[in-house]
Amino acid sequence: MRPDKVERKLLGSRIYNLRKRSGMTQRELAEKAGMSESALRSYELGDRNQKPVHLKMIAEALQVRPEVFTDTAIRTDMEVIHLIFNLEDCYKIYSVEEHAMISSYNSAINQAFRDWGVARARM
Repeated sequence: MRPDKVERKLLGSRIYNLRKRSGMTQRELAEKAGMSESALRSYELGDRNQKPVHLKMIAEALQVRPEVFTDTAIRTDMEVIHLIFNLEDCYKIYSVEEHAMISSYNSAINQAFRDWGVARARM
């Protein structure tokens, strides 16, 4: 199924934001990803369908997991945790032991946040 224009624009925005956060120009990212600058520009603008193989190349060049480009519809507690790991890659969130930087009314999610912080500290 081909993504519609809105989905392509949202995905393009994710690529753009990750590139900006990494401090790379379009040319630099395109070179690292092994594609043309014009192709990358078209992906960022949502003018071109982003193929999974190209998204993988872009993710590798940005040093993030390809899943950061996956649209996340949250329905379960585990999907929230998956989103946190995506946010970690995309937005460099981190756990602050003495401050609740992320909180929830759901005690299971709060425990997962604590577990995530402990796991990240061990890495």
